[in-house]
Amino acid sequence: MDRHELNRMFDGLAPDLRRERELLRQLLQDDMRRKRPMKNWKRAMIGAAAAALLVTGAAAAVVVPRLNQGFLDYLNVEPEDTEAVAQAENLLLPGAMELDITKEDNGATLHVTQILRDRCEVMILADFTAPEGTQLYMGEPDPDGWTTYKGFHDGSGYSVGFLDAEGARMGDGLVSSYGWEVLEDDDPMDNHLAVMFTLSLQMGEDEAVWSAASLRVPAVDLAYYDREQQGTVTVYEGDWSFQTPLPQKDIGWAVQLGQAVGELDGAAVTAGELYLSPMTLAVSLRREGGLDFVGVALDEEGEAAYGRWMSIGNNVQRLTLTTGDGETIPLELTSGGGGIDENEKIVVHRLSQVTDPAKFQGGTLTLEWDFHNSEESGSVTLSLDNLAPVAP
Repeated sequence: MDRHELNRMFDGLAPDLRRERELLRQLLQDDMRRKRPMKNWKRAMIGAAAAALLVTGAAAAVVVPRLNQGFLDYLNVEPEDTEAVAQAENLLLPGAMELDITKEDNGATLHVTQILRDRCEVMILADFTAPEGTQLYMGEPDPDGWTTYKGFHDGSGYSVGFLDAEGARMGDGLVSSYGWEVLEDDDPMDNHLAVMFTLSLQMGEDEAVWSAASLRVPAVDLAYYDREQQGTVTVYEGDWSFQTPLPQKDIGWAVQLGQAVGELDGAAVTAGELYLSPMTLAVSLRREGGLDFVGVALDEEGEAAYGRWMSIGNNVQRLTLTTGDGETIPLELTSGGGGIDENEKIVVHRLSQVTDPAKFQGGTLTLEWDFHNSEESGSVTLSLDNLAPVAP
């Protein structure tokens, strides 16, 4: 196995999108069951995001025809809070672009309502409605938290793909992973579901993808994987694949840190750019010194050191975002990210809910890691004082 294959292997150790999103839903559900904190903050977040985006024109109003519990959870809105729900029905999500794409097949309708796009990810929210009397039961939640397939899949000859301004398909190496998921439903036996499509870009390809004008999204046969039957159960047949325009503005904020993080196997690790969008946090980590990983045959100890470096994103034990007002927000879910080259890693994390990056200006990010197969550990707090919108 060569070095590049090892690179891909370690990147693959990160949870896939469905796994991460399922864990996210579980965390939100557990928190909602324990307590429902920050009522005033949630109202303020919604109001502030709407006000800010009305001023900047960064997004259009996103109207959600039916808000089920899964979508309210994602927005961190309590269903009994009628004021917040009313605001959510006309919510201006930070960076979101309004869509009104309707696809009909076999009596059912997929209504695509909004899209968010940053350097790392594309997120699309939609509603799926079958004829009255249909039960769109998507199986029981997995008791151990490991997600099984729930959503749409590719159809024959219609896989996901970026398209240029002329409508021609762009290269296949731009996408790292993608998939649909069904948000938690307050009535799992009715004829309506809220669904979300997420796509992660291949690291280092974000500049190429910004030239894309639209995205082709497959959505064939609503189905789920039944663990007891060990097979896929098709809930509703049809093809609702669609093509959507892509937002052309980078909705992220960034700060150049240039701050020492610590040492790993004799190499100095430095934090470079920190990128924060309403849905994504990405930190560049670069190593200098230590073993040379480029074009050099490594012994067993060297390969172990290489493995620790390539898996650094998966060994981050805790990330804590603190706002400019001093509010501490832990980030529980992380992704290993990818590599620009042998000595630089982009570690990507997803926010537990869509949040205006302006909230974190003047705050901090605390990063803690611990390698279980070595004595290496560390902790560093990075300042977000200079966090600012990226250049247009």
